[in-house]
Amino acid sequence: MKHTLNTGRRIVLGAALAATLAASAPAQAQDFPNKPIRLIAPFAAGASTDFLARTVAQSMSKELGQQVVVENKPGAGGMLAAELVARSAPDGYTFLLTSAGIVTMNQHIYAKLPYDPIKDFTPLTIAVRMPIVTVVNPSVPVKNLHELLAYAKAHPGKLTYGSAGTGTSQHLAGELFKSMADVDLLHVPYRGGGPAMTDLLAGQIDMMFVQVPSALPQVKAGKVRAIAVGSDKRDAKLPDVPTVAEGGVKGYNSDTWYGFVLPAGVPAPVVQKMHAAVVKALKESEQKLSDQGFNVDGGSAREMSDTIVAESKKWAVVIKAANIKPE
Repeated sequence: MKHTLNTGRRIVLGAALAATLAASAPAQAQDFPNKPIRLIAPFAAGASTDFLARTVAQSMSKELGQQVVVENKPGAGGMLAAELVARSAPDGYTFLLTSAGIVTMNQHIYAKLPYDPIKDFTPLTIAVRMPIVTVVNPSVPVKNLHELLAYAKAHPGKLTYGSAGTGTSQHLAGELFKSMADVDLLHVPYRGGGPAMTDLLAGQIDMMFVQVPSALPQVKAGKVRAIAVGSDKRDAKLPDVPTVAEGGVKGYNSDTWYGFVLPAGVPAPVVQKMHAAVVKALKESEQKLSDQGFNVDGGSAREMSDTIVAESKKWAVVIKAANIKPE
């Protein structure tokens, strides 16, 4: 009898606890936020993505009434920052500015990831999209993609392209191009896009597949020549530059993006409040971000989730075909 009473008491207490927790979720959302929020950025301070993080954080701080503090945690292809957020308390007070690569590419390159890109995060929104533009040093004797393809096929393995590192979106954009255009280019990995661009300007490498925000100042200054943009349509910042498809490589798309995710398990009301604050910040800062070469998105969490799944499948094929391994 005593055992039955104890069991019944545990059931009642368990039910009461569950009811209390369920009731506390809306209360937490109503009270949220009541302290500063951490935005983890997996890139070095001063990068174009750091500008994105700080611009959004400043606007969110006003909307939420609490300071959103940007913490830069670069390294290991974004894995350090991603792991930190994945292991954070699911309370909405820590979130991540993620690249597409962190949640769609890394799992196909590294044998062991310290996070699961699907199970460990709650998507908020794709913040901005960026075409990747193919740029060449002016000394390379080509002025458009048709000439680049002809030159590459006449000189297999001679043209070198730099990237921010093995397995980065810049590297994979090049591998996708090589595969679809059937050309042989030599990949030269760097520790970051900055050093690669420096060597491109100096003529140490011939070309890059680089995000528009990073290339735009050099293109405008005439220090590099923009050959083609890797999106479905021309970019408003480079309206005279044709797409790769226009240049003869049909179906090519190497667009990349950055977005925001929370740890898994954050209460839905808190997720909704954070999503609304991020989207409002993006819309308020749209012109400022556009001036830096970003195309603001700010779509739904479901759209971000669907994109992650689709692009993960796409890049898995490219990575396997190119036999890409960690450096």
